[in-house]
Amino acid sequence: MARHNPVNEFEALLATRGAEAARGTFHDAVVVRDEWVARFPRTALVLADARRRAEALRRIARLGLPFAVPEVVEERLDLPLGRAHVIVSYLPGEPAETASDDAVREVLDALAAVELDDELVALLDEPLHHAGGRQVAEAITELVFPLLDADERAQASEVLQRFADLPVVTGFVHGDLAPVNLRWHNGRISGVIDWDFACAGDPALDAAAFANYGWPLVRRIRPELYERARTHAAMFPLTGAVSEIRQGGDPARFLAWFRRRCAVREHPPTS
Repeated sequence: MARHNPVNEFEALLATRGAEAARGTFHDAVVVRDEWVARFPRTALVLADARRRAEALRRIARLGLPFAVPEVVEERLDLPLGRAHVIVSYLPGEPAETASDDAVREVLDALAAVELDDELVALLDEPLHHAGGRQVAEAITELVFPLLDADERAQASEVLQRFADLPVVTGFVHGDLAPVNLRWHNGRISGVIDWDFACAGDPALDAAAFANYGWPLVRRIRPELYERARTHAAMFPLTGAVSEIRQGGDPARFLAWFRRRCAVREHPPTS
C-alpha cells in the first residue's frame, strides 16, 4: 500500500501499482484489484456518517455470515473532506446476470437470522437515511414533486400512500442488494459489499432488490414478503432522486426511471 501524502491522500493511493480510480454513488475510490479499496466520502453529509458506518462494518464482519464482508483495513476519517477515507479489503468475484433461488435464499436467510441487539442497532442507519429517513415522504414531496408533471405527481402520491400503509417490520437489512454489490463464485453469492445503508428495517426491502433477477424469483423465495417488496421497489426511483438532490447531484436518471414506470402506470413493472 502506498504511503499517504499529507496533502492529497487520493493521489498518493492512486500512485500505488495497479491502482485505478472509481466513482461510486457517494464516494470516490481508489481500487487495487484483489487487495483493497479506499473510499473517499464525496460530501460532508456522507462524511458525517462515515465513522459510525465504519464501526458498523467491523461489527457486521464479525456476524459469521455465510458470505464475505469487506474488512476495515485502515480508517482516516479524522481528516477533512477530500482527504478523509477508509480502506477496506477487496472482495473478489464475478457479476451474474441470473441467480438461482438457492443462492438468493441463502443470503436472505442469513440476514434474517441476525439478532439485532442495542449495540448493533445504534451503529446502523435509520431506514432510508440517505433519502430523509422518517421524513422520506416529506423529502420526496419537497424535492421531487416540483420536477414532475401533474400526472406523474399523482402517481408518485399513490406510491407514497402505499409506502405509508406498510406495516412496521424490523429485521437486519443490507439496504442496497443491487447486483453491483454482489460477488459471485460457482453459482453462489460469495461476498456482499457496500453496507453503508445497513439498517434495522423491513426485510422486504432486501427482497425487492433481488427483483433485478426477476419478480418471479422474489415470489418463489419470499412469497410472504412479495407485496411489501413491490411497494419498496416502487419507491426506489423516488428515494434515489431525493438522495441525488441532497448530495447536490443530478436526479435525471432516477426521474427517467420513474417516468418509464409512469408511462405504463405500473410501479414497479413485474413483467
